Amino acid sequence: MSKIKAQTLAQLIELERTLMSEEVRSNASRLDELLDERFIEVSADGRRFDKDNVLARLPKEQAKGRKPTFHNQDFEGRMLCADVAQLSYRGALRRIKGGQWHYSVRMSIWCLKSNQDWRLVYHQGTPCEAFQLIR
Repeated sequence: MSKIKAQTLAQLIELERTLMSEEVRSNASRLDELLDERFIEVSADGRRFDKDNVLARLPKEQAKGRKPTFHNQDFEGRMLCADVAQLSYRGALRRIKGGQWHYSVRMSIWCLKSNQDWRLVYHQGTPCEAFQLIR
């Protein structure tokens, strides 16, 4: 494993935050561009989702009037090999406006494709104790 370049880390943080945006979460086509075909997510409650499930589920959030709020901080990254990067951070999610924050430690694995685009291969959220949100 090797140290991640600052530029790569910044790019992956931007992509991670893009995936949390209302605009992308409501757009199956854009989600399809960012998620690798082998994508797996393990949710905070231990459920496992694949790419097809995410493409079918996330765009419906907006249609059902759900607009989750995300906060993330304390990003760290490292290269697992030349074209695979691991990103970790602390995140908070509020499922409905004015609702309770749910805190977690997040881990993502991104793979650099031959066209030089990063694709998310794996994501997991593990519940953790509440922490101070840095704005």
